[in-house]
Amino acid sequence: MAFADSSSTRMAYVKEVTEGTTPASPAWKTLRYTGEQLQYQKQTTTSNEIRPDRNVSDVIQVGRQVSGSINFELSYATLDDLLEGVLGGTWATNVLKNGVTRHAFSFEKTFEQGATDSFLRYRGCLIGGMSLDITAQQIVTGSVNIMGLGGSAGTTALASATYAAPNANPVLNASSDFASLAIGGVSPSPRIRSLSLQIENNLRAQPEVGNIDLAGIGLGRCVFTGRMEAYFESLALYNAILNHDDIDLAFTVGADTGSKYTVTLPRIKLLNGDPMAGGNDQDVMLPIDFQAIYDASGSPAFGATMSVTRGVS
Repeated sequence: MAFADSSSTRMAYVKEVTEGTTPASPAWKTLRYTGEQLQYQKQTTTSNEIRPDRNVSDVIQVGRQVSGSINFELSYATLDDLLEGVLGGTWATNVLKNGVTRHAFSFEKTFEQGATDSFLRYRGCLIGGMSLDITAQQIVTGSVNIMGLGGSAGTTALASATYAAPNANPVLNASSDFASLAIGGVSPSPRIRSLSLQIENNLRAQPEVGNIDLAGIGLGRCVFTGRMEAYFESLALYNAILNHDDIDLAFTVGADTGSKYTVTLPRIKLLNGDPMAGGNDQDVMLPIDFQAIYDASGSPAFGATMSVTRGVS
């Protein structure tokens, strides 16, 4: 048996029809990723029995759950299923908005070990959050956070399982693949050095008596926060912070016509930020934390906090 090599590890996922149950004869989709910390983690507690010899009498397993994250470099059409999971919506005419739909997944890690491989599986997984980091002259990167109900391990693939190869779409960068940035309600429109976005679903574990695994996973509020680092060239953006104005943010990223995403946050609040002269020979930057909030405007009403449009030209 050979030692497992991280560079030969396969990560795959499949949507679940019944939450918590990996489909029979699963049609796995191989996932493009750069690293992962997914684990089926035990919860233990140490016995408090008092012994005259001062020894610990036992460590008791009291629970188990799936948790962890998967890191990625953004490429077109790679994460569309997981975007549905994190936003709680469904693609409709190439538009996805945040909603209340539960999308559960099974994940599988395959470790190549020669004649006998190892398969680690995680079921009943919900996407707890996602981050996206866009920095000048860098690859667009991010991660998804996962919480799941249970796991298992084996030395063979599941019966009749298939594995679809991932797409070969180019990895996107923040230079040539960043098509546009629009910040409405501020003039002149600021120029930025970095932009990050975080989505948090505030999942909560639901343990129960008589079950070592979770009984379920609860959904909390879907919260959108972010941070931008703008070059300080006028008071327009700073005044928008002080005045607590509603502004909007949209950006398009992609390499080819018809294979781009536009992310729209139609109503955001700028929370805090001050320009500072940190020292000699530096640009004065205006770092700003922001939070997106629900927008009911428009006709028809936008009716969400965030939307993603794919297939943009």
